[in-house]
Amino acid sequence: MTDPNRPWHQPGKWLVNSAYWDAEAKAARPQLRKSIRFIDCTVSEGDDCVGHQLNWNTRLGVIERLDAVGVGEITMPSHITFSEERDLVKACRRIGIRTPLVAKGPGVRAPLQGDWKGYIDRHVDLGTEVLSPIFKWSYEDTASDFTRGLSKSAVVDAIAESVAYMKRHKVRVVPWMEDSMRSPIDTACLFFKAMADAGADGVYVVDSRGNSTPLATRVFIGRIRQAVGDTCDVYIQHHNDLGVATANAMAAAEGGASWIDASVIGIGDRGGCVALEEAAALFEMYGIDTGIRLDRLYELCRYVQQAYGVQLPPWKPIAGANWNKEEGVGHLGGADHAEATIGIAPQVVGREFEAVVGGKILFGRERSSARTDDPVFLRELIAGWGMEASEEQFQTVLLRARAAVATNYGRHYLTFDEFRSICEGAIARSEP
Repeated sequence: MTDPNRPWHQPGKWLVNSAYWDAEAKAARPQLRKSIRFIDCTVSEGDDCVGHQLNWNTRLGVIERLDAVGVGEITMPSHITFSEERDLVKACRRIGIRTPLVAKGPGVRAPLQGDWKGYIDRHVDLGTEVLSPIFKWSYEDTASDFTRGLSKSAVVDAIAESVAYMKRHKVRVVPWMEDSMRSPIDTACLFFKAMADAGADGVYVVDSRGNSTPLATRVFIGRIRQAVGDTCDVYIQHHNDLGVATANAMAAAEGGASWIDASVIGIGDRGGCVALEEAAALFEMYGIDTGIRLDRLYELCRYVQQAYGVQLPPWKPIAGANWNKEEGVGHLGGADHAEATIGIAPQVVGREFEAVVGGKILFGRERSSARTDDPVFLRELIAGWGMEASEEQFQTVLLRARAAVATNYGRHYLTFDEFRSICEGAIARSEP
């Protein structure tokens, strides 16, 4: 049970920065909502990950697991044919997917020309609950703030007519604006307000090149929220080209966003996207409900990693091989049950804490004080297991443990059980 006077600490789960609940911090996020939902783009953005695409079965496997973990919506892949995407939607229905599915598109250009209604109709016929049309124009129009060719009034007119047409199909409509976060904020507010006024259920803001910062994002989204009003949802997609996507996602929520676009392990175009497992854990730790079943996150990450055939750095948050490990008991302050002084307890996201013995301890870089090179922690560990080792026996243990670590090329450490086996073997053999 969370102490209402100490919301930053949930014993056994997490311990975070209490300053987030100070008056100054609260005043900086007046539009933050109590709950945020995730629209997952793993199977959509995964198609943009060079050299790593899914097949039919793994697409369904990912979607099935996303449905089970509790995401709010799932974006369908848009780089396949209409017939294949339609069949994929049907297959999702057959296997019992309940999460609303999103058709990314159609692309809409101003002024409206040709058979634009027919193009919208083809997307409606895919059978998804949500349409996410993309309003497009040239980068020159964005850079010049619509002073060299296409006019803002032409864009507003195209938005109004096309969004109204889409809503007649009784689907949820959440339009994108191309280059949204590279546009002047007043222009973005004008266009997004036009979407909301035309009846859009939400607006989709995109940092499509991953070049925003948390402060800029919070200000930008705050202005968009004011422009579209409180009843229109605000979606946000951040790419991770500069490594700040998850921080930007939190800033977007603080600015008033209600939906965060994310993918499992951050897979996506170029530097990837907001990592679902990172953002979901972070939001819950700071008091924002997400509907995500945190204890299923690691299994989901493992499946997606294998399905796409990607290698993760061992320090990757939540999913990395070393993320749940510490040499000795590290930052646990002696609590070998991982009481959460490391931030978030691994058990919360479906993992287990692993205390290990590695080079820092075995080769003299983890000392009891600056005055000794003696690995006191190992002596205490052995004594805690009820073993009495002579100095000769202890040195034998060190020698064998160091050799095991040095030659274990897959992972240069020992689990406590492995180290204990070495201890038992060395001490037993030396006894008369």
